Amino acid sequence: LASRIFLFFDSMVDLAVVLQHAKEAAHVAGPIIRKAWAAGSRSSIEATKMNAVDLVTETDQQCEAAILAVLKANYPDAEYIGEETVGSGKYQLSDKPTWIIDPIDGTTNFVHRIPLCAVLVSYADKGQVLVGVIYDPIGNETFYASKGGGAFMDSASCGGDRIAIRTSGASELAQAVINFEVGYRRGPEYADWLGNRFGCMVVNKVRGVRSIGAAGPALAYVACGRLDATFEQGSWDMNCGPKIWDFSGASLVVEEAGGACIDAKTGGSFDVMGRSFFAASSKVLADSLWTALNAANPPELIELGGPDGSASKPKDVKVAKSPAK
Repeated sequence: LASRIFLFFDSMVDLAVVLQHAKEAAHVAGPIIRKAWAAGSRSSIEATKMNAVDLVTETDQQCEAAILAVLKANYPDAEYIGEETVGSGKYQLSDKPTWIIDPIDGTTNFVHRIPLCAVLVSYADKGQVLVGVIYDPIGNETFYASKGGGAFMDSASCGGDRIAIRTSGASELAQAVINFEVGYRRGPEYADWLGNRFGCMVVNKVRGVRSIGAAGPALAYVACGRLDATFEQGSWDMNCGPKIWDFSGASLVVEEAGGACIDAKTGGSFDVMGRSFFAASSKVLADSLWTALNAANPPELIELGGPDGSASKPKDVKVAKSPAK
């Protein structure tokens, strides 16, 4: 497997070594997060990014510094995209080896002491994500994958042993428990859009709907079969929605576990440079859910105003067509 990857990407990189470094970097943030968690009260908010609900804590900043120290010691010439260093700005994924970091995915959960947050570390080369790690320092679980190498989980509840993971394989909406992220947008038009999507899932008799507040754990749960689908949609034009550090490595874990990732707006191929994620246990379920949602209302969040909900009435939009089978 390693030699085949070397030839395809024309890069002298051993993915097994890269994956080990990614896990080490993610795990170095664990003690920092657990120490802050053990303080027993809400973490202080250092700043906000997009709006008053997009939070940054001192612990985020400490974790990113610790992760970068580990990675830069081994990859001094690589490029780095980190949530706390990029903030609300735009970024580019070049063809150079690049590390992508979210020191605490689910910061609002962390601040409110809801035990659903994760450290996300991924590695890309030639614009393709090759390694992804999702580390839950509170639940002591690590989900990870390398391109073409399968998906795995290390869990304290299973004695710390490495376990190969697969999605549930669910293909029908009636079988599906779906995670639906609200995101950071606010305002009446966006509330109507969200309400239509939630209602659509109820009308289509999905088994259950959740909103766990963290993209990485949600995608990990799809990969190991705890959830059957998860999605959140945004837009670069309106500067809203998840970013590359929220889903790049985690989407690889889903795909290596047998799941499918598609574009939330078009239903086509997943774009790691977009501002959305849409993952399911199977391609059949992904297409069925996407088609049902977009028959209920259009996917064009760009028409619904800025991140604070300040824009006025949405423009006329057309309902998107079902993706080609």
